[in-house]
Amino acid sequence: MPSPFFILGSQGSGSTMLRLMLDAHPALAVPPETGFMRLVTAHRWVPFWEFGGEWHERLGVSDDDLDQRLADFYGGLFSDYAKRAGKSRWGEKTPYHVWHVDDIRRLFPDAVFIGLVRHPLGAIGSLARRFDRPVARATWHWTGTTREIVRQAAGLGDRFALVRYEELTREPEPVMRALLEWMGESWSPAVLRHHESAAGPRVAEGGTRTADAVDAGRIERWRRWLDDETREEVLTQTGGWARFLGYGADPSEPLEAVSPTSRLASGDDLDRRRAAFPDLDFSPPARPPRDEMLLPKKLRRRGGARRRRPASRAEEQARLMAEKLPPSVQRSIRAARRQRREPDAD
Repeated sequence: MPSPFFILGSQGSGSTMLRLMLDAHPALAVPPETGFMRLVTAHRWVPFWEFGGEWHERLGVSDDDLDQRLADFYGGLFSDYAKRAGKSRWGEKTPYHVWHVDDIRRLFPDAVFIGLVRHPLGAIGSLARRFDRPVARATWHWTGTTREIVRQAAGLGDRFALVRYEELTREPEPVMRALLEWMGESWSPAVLRHHESAAGPRVAEGGTRTADAVDAGRIERWRRWLDDETREEVLTQTGGWARFLGYGADPSEPLEAVSPTSRLASGDDLDRRRAAFPDLDFSPPARPPRDEMLLPKKLRRRGGARRRRPASRAEEQARLMAEKLPPSVQRSIRAARRQRREPDAD
């Protein structure tokens, strides 16, 4: 079976729409998101056991052997899904698999990756409206996810293709032609008519309606959800990364070309572009705790403090006010917080 492909991106970026489009291709099968890489992570360490990382070695199974067993098992499930649909190649779309690219590459060495990005105002507005996320949390999610996609792209080279939501919705046929050519697949107009042939539930993951056609008008929907003050705050925190991806201050503005030769930017294109943005932090971003190993308390302490999202404006103001209180009052507050916390389980 041809190499699998993985669609990566932040929530609210339009990844479900792209999944439905690719799944409409006669050779491609992309099920609703599974999140299966968190299961792969769980296989690597028995939760909350000090020796949990050694369990398979006690059976005479090496790390490489375990990887092969997991690839055969999970890859087999997806292959069977594709065969039942009469397709020859499978793909997967789960937004937080951004944080599992290294494991995916180890299990499926020939996999290719599609990074779907969207202007921060559009993506964060969607998260706030459709997923009921606080704007500060949505901003942290978009920024961290974007940084990780860019970081991983550098190591993937031509096995990575960047697609921008705005281009995909404004010019779906040219973008999908370029994407399918990059994937080594023949052109099929079915990908533009996914809404006519979509089977299953009428509403897919993320609230996407399967019967809706691609609509460039969605690019402007963020204006209903973000006021001017919120917009400025979001752009202050995300503007550098938006410019790196070729965006202006407004999603309606023309996009800057990121690749000199293609509608799709490769990992090499993004890697070369770093030099023009020396003020951006290209180091690994904070990984969400939900995508970490479930380690015993002792090992969590050894690993240092858990990295947290940047504080919102309200949280920063509260911290500054607390620092002005007498030391005895600050100690009492910290003690009360400790008492409210539930003890960690071993």
